[in-house]
Amino acid sequence: MSEEMMTKAALHKRLARSPSSERIELVLDVLGATPAKLQDLADGLSKEALTRPLGEGERSFKRDLTHLIYCAERGAIPIYYALTAEQPFMPRIHAERQWGKLLRYEAFDMPDLFTYFSFNRRALLNVLNGLTPRQWERAVRPEGKKRKESVYYTARGLCVHEYGHLEDLAKKLDAVIR
Repeated sequence: MSEEMMTKAALHKRLARSPSSERIELVLDVLGATPAKLQDLADGLSKEALTRPLGEGERSFKRDLTHLIYCAERGAIPIYYALTAEQPFMPRIHAERQWGKLLRYEAFDMPDLFTYFSFNRRALLNVLNGLTPRQWERAVRPEGKKRKESVYYTARGLCVHEYGHLEDLAKKLDAVIR
């Protein structure tokens, strides 16, 4: 099954909790493809269409993009902590309710948001692509949890989360706008 035809559930199933070279490659492929797929989904949409909710009680494309940026930042930070500190601790900060409320990326224009997301993704991939198998297993302990979460587990979670949003956005755009 190719990544293009895979559902979020199928991706989640393929990406078991423990890393392997095949699973790591899939995580890197999905994370690397996300910025271009988001741009492809937005291409041809008017500024008004990008900021209009995609259904009753739904976010707009722009709000979904800012949500993905907040989550990507919150997902990358524990990876960086795990790779740079011994026994790192990650405070619990909610991606939207706290991080997003502070940073308010919704105030920025779409081209800036796409550029920012793409740059941060390239920076994360620059780190992840150079990791040894042992580094993929380095971990951080999130606040409120007894277990540690590895670099792989965190990148995997980010990958599956974003893939689900891409799948959802494509369906909503096809139904509502296109």
